[in-house]
Amino acid sequence: CSASVYYLMLVLIYKLAGRAAALLYVLSPIILLHDRLGLRGDNLVVLAALMVFFGLKERLPIWIGLGAALGLFSKTTAAALPIVVVISYLIFRPKLKLLDFLAAFLAAAPIMFYWLSGTLGLVLGKQSTFVGEALVRNNLLQIGPWLYQYLTWPVGLLAVVGLAVAITNRLLLINWLVPFILLVIFAKILFPRYLLPVMPFLLIYAATGFNWLKQKLPRILRPLLIVFLLAPAWFSGQILKDLPSAPLPEIDKWQYVTGWPSGYGVKELVDYLRFNPPLILVVEDNDLIKTGINYYWPDNNLTVTQTATSGAYFVTNINHEGVAGELIKEFPRPGNKSSIKLWRLN
Repeated sequence: CSASVYYLMLVLIYKLAGRAAALLYVLSPIILLHDRLGLRGDNLVVLAALMVFFGLKERLPIWIGLGAALGLFSKTTAAALPIVVVISYLIFRPKLKLLDFLAAFLAAAPIMFYWLSGTLGLVLGKQSTFVGEALVRNNLLQIGPWLYQYLTWPVGLLAVVGLAVAITNRLLLINWLVPFILLVIFAKILFPRYLLPVMPFLLIYAATGFNWLKQKLPRILRPLLIVFLLAPAWFSGQILKDLPSAPLPEIDKWQYVTGWPSGYGVKELVDYLRFNPPLILVVEDNDLIKTGINYYWPDNNLTVTQTATSGAYFVTNINHEGVAGELIKEFPRPGNKSSIKLWRLN
């Protein structure tokens, strides 16, 4: 994906800034956590970047339609991609050709697929969770600190400088501003990973600011620009070396370190079960424990079920209340705000 950001920068700005953009992408803490180590949200990032690249470099509308279609097949939040294309058309007003209509057909293909497969209602039903009344103020109050934390203030400062330098680049502006505005206005539930589609474009602005400073500073002072890279490099290093101590936003720390969605405690549970294997292991209906056991102990012979049986071991991760049994062992997570508990049922 850093390669796509680099080549996108070659087209939108210039070569030297492209190298800086690729480097900033590699060092970015949010990209590291949510892309390379996390939920693989990079598909939307790559598709958004390549849509712009092919739209400018190759002038092939079919790539734009294909990118929008693949995005919609991947995640419904990719609905921002065709919206960006439509707004770009309204602003730049290109002369429509046959390939433009083919691109529009490709972009609409996922909707037809969902309709023919009878799943369109399920897809549209997600709006009850992710789309609600305007929550602009609350969303901005969340997104602002997340951007500050994950960009780090030096890179954020570079992005502001780059935005001022490249303010006339309307295509770059549209491609980060439209998804950002849609997120701010309509998102009912927010997580920092939802910012992934706009991050490459913000990093391109940061690279533009970096390159502008490099040109303006005297040659003897240019090595000092490395200071702008130290903060994201240190943050990413903390994520790789010791995630619990990394300065993550509180909601991400809860999801990935201290809260019940976190995988911390699963390995310790499996290590205990290896030496104390039960005949029957009862688990909750969430997948963390089931998949975690198979991951850390792929050749286990445990009978894993959700049906309570007297004398069986029962693992609780979310709800520890009202368990009719004896607590055998507790496996706390970092910060001791949640834990995995192992019980013997009466």
